[in-house]
Amino acid sequence: MDKYHDEQLYDILSARAKWGLNEDVITDDQLYRIADAAGGDARLAIGILRTAAGKADRENHERITDDILLGAAKDARAQIKQKSLDSLTPHQRVVYDIVREHGPVGPSEIHERYSEAVDDPRTKRTVRAYLSKMTQYNLLEADGSSRDREYTAIDQPSPTLAE
Repeated sequence: MDKYHDEQLYDILSARAKWGLNEDVITDDQLYRIADAAGGDARLAIGILRTAAGKADRENHERITDDILLGAAKDARAQIKQKSLDSLTPHQRVVYDIVREHGPVGPSEIHERYSEAVDDPRTKRTVRAYLSKMTQYNLLEADGSSRDREYTAIDQPSPTLAE
């Protein structure tokens, strides 16, 4: 999927805030900061807003404070990563764990280790599709061209919500 521009993310967040939150719970400036921090990822932007709103509600705040927003950014990224990991099939999880434990590592070595680790291993092509999906979901990072590509597990930093 293509990444969204900040203005598009702001529009998405603004609509969510309009229909899901009371008026004046979050400022336009805060919505723009969420959009910027999400780096084009709508799931992350919505996750930050949802997490911040939930925390403000639990703590009986009438507004989402900047401190709540900062904590929400870290929590939302961790939640999205966990959901992505939870959605992996058992075979995909084996591939992910190989990259996490041995990365940076190329597709041939990944498939070799994967074939040793599971009964009834999938084809090289299927494993490449797994790697592509995990890269798309920001679980793995691919570096290099197709011939010399290597994969590394992403230990994602918290998005920065600049004031």
